[in-house]
Amino acid sequence: MDYKAALAYIEAFIDYERSPDFSRQARLYNLNRITLLLELLGNPHDRLQVIHIAGSKGKGSTAALVASVLTHAGYKTGLFTSPHLITPRERCRIDGELISKADVASYIEKLKPAIETVSDSEFGRVSFFEIYTALAFSYFADEATDFAVIEVGLGGRLDATNVVTPVTTVITPIGLEHTAILGETYTEIAGEKAEIIKQECPVALAPQHPEARAVFEKVADERKAPIVEAKENSCTSVLCLVQNADGTPVAQQFDLETDSERYPQLTIPLLGHHQFINAMTAIAAIECLKQKGYVIPKASVYAGLKNVQWHGRIQQIMSSPIVVLDGAHSPVSMEALCCTIRQSFRYTQVTFIVSLMKDKNLTAIGNIVSKIADSVIATQVSNNPRVMPAEEIRDAWSGICKKITAYPNSEKAIANALASASPIDLICITGSLYLVGQALKIFKSNFSANNHIEIPLS
Repeated sequence: MDYKAALAYIEAFIDYERSPDFSRQARLYNLNRITLLLELLGNPHDRLQVIHIAGSKGKGSTAALVASVLTHAGYKTGLFTSPHLITPRERCRIDGELISKADVASYIEKLKPAIETVSDSEFGRVSFFEIYTALAFSYFADEATDFAVIEVGLGGRLDATNVVTPVTTVITPIGLEHTAILGETYTEIAGEKAEIIKQECPVALAPQHPEARAVFEKVADERKAPIVEAKENSCTSVLCLVQNADGTPVAQQFDLETDSERYPQLTIPLLGHHQFINAMTAIAAIECLKQKGYVIPKASVYAGLKNVQWHGRIQQIMSSPIVVLDGAHSPVSMEALCCTIRQSFRYTQVTFIVSLMKDKNLTAIGNIVSKIADSVIATQVSNNPRVMPAEEIRDAWSGICKKITAYPNSEKAIANALASASPIDLICITGSLYLVGQALKIFKSNFSANNHIEIPLS
């Protein structure tokens, strides 16, 4: 089996990330299939030291930050995240290096008999995500990683990753998202996420809504799991924007003081106050590990944060006009994106190119975008049944946005925005990580001229 055949095999299984009926009933998710699949593979996850990360917002960024610190501390570190932007290989990496095409093919061939056995069992056909989860666990175990940083796919309690016995758990901020699956309130959603908390396993906890915080504290207390909090007031300086010679924002700097350590002048190449929260949470996770006796030098925290690579999050890929990509897809994340654009970039007018999934809060997101956008181009991600038609976004926002048009083809939407923009305007491509991934492919193919900043993941 070669790489192309391996991908075709995986994609023949249901991908709930792209399911048009993205609900509890459609998902039918449980731990039976993944448990049996891993048993047939020799339970590779039991050979891993896992940092398990759940949350509504920022869990991918936090996972990348934690993994980067551990790599810089000299530990061989696996990182499993989802979804991917350009290639599925992004989901599974060791010390920043994507799994090779040859290894993907080899592992799928190795996993295939177990996948077929489980799919023919009473538990039913495995999912796309369960296959990638099993692949990552097997790859990390065989490569003898010192740590595996594992991002929850969705929720926590019944997520395929929730079969691990972690050395540390991490919970990033909770929001009212995926309510059809996880519940309508902070309490219900936090209850699903809290199930990654294990007996006597320390928890790094980001700042939370009071209702969510109460749930996490109760579960942690019941399971005798000590909490290390990331406290927003632990920042002892004003967030400072770092710019290059032409004024392009490239990083932010801050001082942090935790219960056990002082970190003056930390730098992260990720923009926005929300990324400061993620960095705090990552440091809380590192302190959980240090409390358990792992040696992680302070210098590794600095180097890991400064050198983290995490694409598609307020990422500037063109300078004239400014083009920024971000996967914001909820009211909370869109508010954070708009706030960061206003505070960090200098521009004359801003155009938003937006694609959303059908389960997103169209009205709330539109109200936020309309406050900053001079014009909006609604588009849609190809080959995704969950995508909302561009015309539906245009019709819903026509009464609140100054100027809005619809171009269902994302390449035409981007070309139109570039043709209409002056060199000192800003174009923001957002609403979905799937759109961000498409945009990266489009720019890599068509616009990688002398004014591009970075097109990653070749």
